[in-house]
Amino acid sequence: MSSDLPFDPPYKLAIDSPAGKRWVEVRADGSRVDTTPPATTLPPPGTRVDNAPRGGNGGGGNGGAPAKAQVFLNVPFAEKDEAKRLGARWDPTRKKWYVPNGVDAEQFSRWTA
Repeated sequence: MSSDLPFDPPYKLAIDSPAGKRWVEVRADGSRVDTTPPATTLPPPGTRVDNAPRGGNGGGGNGGAPAKAQVFLNVPFAEKDEAKRLGARWDPTRKKWYVPNGVDAEQFSRWTA
């Protein structure tokens, strides 16, 4: 087996070619065989993914429906505990509170811009 493989095989790899993107499966011996795309693929770099069920309202989740745009909130520090109690979540990257998918945004109307 070649020591320059990026992962322990088998795994699928996307290859951009002049004919377009194609998928190959890299096998344990290092050989590559054309295959279908994996059942799931990673989102583009920089995309925020937050689909894990969180507490508060019984789990959340949207049953596989397409993700809606998140509603960001302008919550004063003194009111953060109330926003959290209603189901808001903190985004440490943007340093803002937001309404996660599956939570009614109407109850946060006083903090929307």
